[in-house]
Amino acid sequence: MRARWWIIGLLLLLLAGCARFPETGQAVSKRLVVQFRVAGQIRPDYYYFILIDNDSDPLGVSGPVPPIAPPWGGNGFATGSFQYFVEHHSALPFNGFVVYRVLDPDRLQVFQPLGAPLEASVSADGKSLRVVVDFASIARDGQDPAAIRVLQINIIATDRTPKDPTDTSLKMWDALGDSRQFPNSYLTIQTDADRILRNADTGMEPEGDVVNGNDPDLDIVDWQIEVRS
Repeated sequence: MRARWWIIGLLLLLLAGCARFPETGQAVSKRLVVQFRVAGQIRPDYYYFILIDNDSDPLGVSGPVPPIAPPWGGNGFATGSFQYFVEHHSALPFNGFVVYRVLDPDRLQVFQPLGAPLEASVSADGKSLRVVVDFASIARDGQDPAAIRVLQINIIATDRTPKDPTDTSLKMWDALGDSRQFPNSYLTIQTDADRILRNADTGMEPEGDVVNGNDPDLDIVDWQIEVRS
């Protein structure tokens, strides 16, 4: 485990000179603001992910979903379709928040750290997490950030991220929707104009739906996603 964080830290240092994130004084494109709350506390030793699928899929045919059984997707936290994600864990640099790009859609366990989000924080009461990313940081190679019209988004919380394909032990997790019944839920949000989508608008997120356990620190109970110019 320590080796993973050491490698990530080294890659971030090597990438610092060519980071895709706007520096001070540069124009910032449209932003994606994602925040969510758990029933308990955001635990520093747990793993919290915001997964972003930018493949121009207006119908939401595919998107990021949690693996529901071993071998846990190969990366330990997500499967389906996604190209970028933000991870929060205490051992990560940048105060525990890093943006990653998936390098191969057929190998979701191979990804590259890009740097810190524009903004990222845990609330003062420890119950909520908020992340802001610039559209330029989630654009595909050669894609104009202004041309991003739709995204599929999911939020996943888990107690561990097993990568060993022979690991058949259970792990606790929650994601958007009722994870006990509809584990393939994710959100499709139109990004052609500023908008805010809330859990209250959809009623899709129940309380007490952590799979393989009843840990309130993993129980996502509310969320909000904003597209902001």
